[in-house]
Amino acid sequence: MSHASKMRVVTVDKNGKELGDAKWVDIPVPDSYATDGFAHIESYVTRLVKSSARFTSLIIAPPDGQIAVSLWQKKSIPEFSLSIDWRLLPGRERALRQFFIVRNLSISHDYLGGNGDVRDAIRCLGYFLPSDAQFIIKLTKDLLREIYHLREQDALDFAYEESM
Repeated sequence: MSHASKMRVVTVDKNGKELGDAKWVDIPVPDSYATDGFAHIESYVTRLVKSSARFTSLIIAPPDGQIAVSLWQKKSIPEFSLSIDWRLLPGRERALRQFFIVRNLSISHDYLGGNGDVRDAIRCLGYFLPSDAQFIIKLTKDLLREIYHLREQDALDFAYEESM
């Protein structure tokens, strides 16, 4: 049986200076599907969109953890949230931006975030989504296929959480 991992969480100001004390929080063990991961996207996305929780999140990733896409819903507004090592994968950042531009989706956030000792290592992008589960399901599958080159039969992990 898998056990939850821990993650150190610290709040920083816009300059990266730590605010207050860091906390250790549990990282929930995801639901893992060894094959046909795409077949499970619909049930998780539908659950997210129908949730009445104050904040709901869904992280979808292959088991190797090399990539992940995050969906969340805050105050009934769904969003995609993505992180890219912009120095290592500049083509992926351009492809992601183009993917959402073509679909006329508005950006919710776009900033550089820290990773380890590098303050601007990760590009964080977010896009507002319509509250339409079928649209989000198709968008998620298209994103995983077109940008991350995953296949319907590939293994996927799903981490779903609600905060009331």
